[in-house]
Amino acid sequence: MKKASLVLFSILLLGLLVCEALNTESKKANSEDKIVKEDEEKTVKEEEVKSLYTVDSYMKSVEENLEAKSETLISNIKELHKYTIYSKVELLDFVAFVDDPSEFNLSITMFSMDRQANEVFKEGKDSTIFAGSLGMIENVRYTHLLGNQTDDFWDFYEKNEEELNLAEKQVFATWVADCWKKADGQAITLPAYFSLHDDYESFDLKKNQWVTDDEKWSY
Repeated sequence: MKKASLVLFSILLLGLLVCEALNTESKKANSEDKIVKEDEEKTVKEEEVKSLYTVDSYMKSVEENLEAKSETLISNIKELHKYTIYSKVELLDFVAFVDDPSEFNLSITMFSMDRQANEVFKEGKDSTIFAGSLGMIENVRYTHLLGNQTDDFWDFYEKNEEELNLAEKQVFATWVADCWKKADGQAITLPAYFSLHDDYESFDLKKNQWVTDDEKWSY
């Protein structure tokens, strides 16, 4: 009997050891699977972040951020219809200022100008007559960096800076032209232009085309 009991005990002990070994192997396998899955998810996330830094995806972000501010710009352009513009004003010049490109903030001011590129100021105190300058919109944040990805972003931006600058310029002009149209800017008889501060060309809001400074300021 003692021998049979010992054999039975040995069998039970062996079974427990086998179960424990299988359980350990299972946990190890699950742990390895988890590590593999986490690595795969990390790789996917890294790829997703990298994919955001393409010219197309960046410009899409700029367009969406500008579009979110369209109603403000449209509303401010509509205010021009309430004024009688001073008779010596020969064109309206919408100028965009980007004081610090690293902050991605855009502000637009409209100036009343003559054809010699001089700002025109009104004479007299009639508040219904306009000449001078008007702030159209301020501090439009046209893109946002993602978390701690600033180094990756600036690597991308510096490598594509020339292409991005041209694309930004066109998107800004298209946005302003679209808001000008929706605000019925065409009803204003004066020529109207959009430009980046100190740039060499302007976007004709009446004709929807870029013109040089010579064309803009000539009769």
